[in-house]
Amino acid sequence: MKTFTRVIAVVMMVALLASLMVACGEKKEENHIDNNLVGTWKQTDEEDGNWTWTFNDDGTCKLVGDDGFDSDGTYIIPDPELGKIKIKLDKWEKETMFTYTATEKVIDLESFDYSFYCQKVQ
Repeated sequence: MKTFTRVIAVVMMVALLASLMVACGEKKEENHIDNNLVGTWKQTDEEDGNWTWTFNDDGTCKLVGDDGFDSDGTYIIPDPELGKIKIKLDKWEKETMFTYTATEKVIDLESFDYSFYCQKVQ
């Protein structure tokens, strides 16, 4: 009887460890698409230059500047209610977190390093 109890205890411990290992796997961040953000946006600014953003509904984006800058990238909106967006462009060294607002006509992207205020391209 003691042997049977020990076997059951070992089996239960193995099952518990297996379930813990599965639970500790890498969690992929969910991307919530903001339909107000999807589209092409243009910033015309004498001081900072002209920039065109394109945000697609598959989580890809593109930034083009009139200075020759042209880069594809990806974006993630972890929680639209927080007003945060993570953007990673191929030509940027690191992913950048922006505070953003998006309406049908205007988007505003603000980070420590960058600021874009763009109007929807018709």
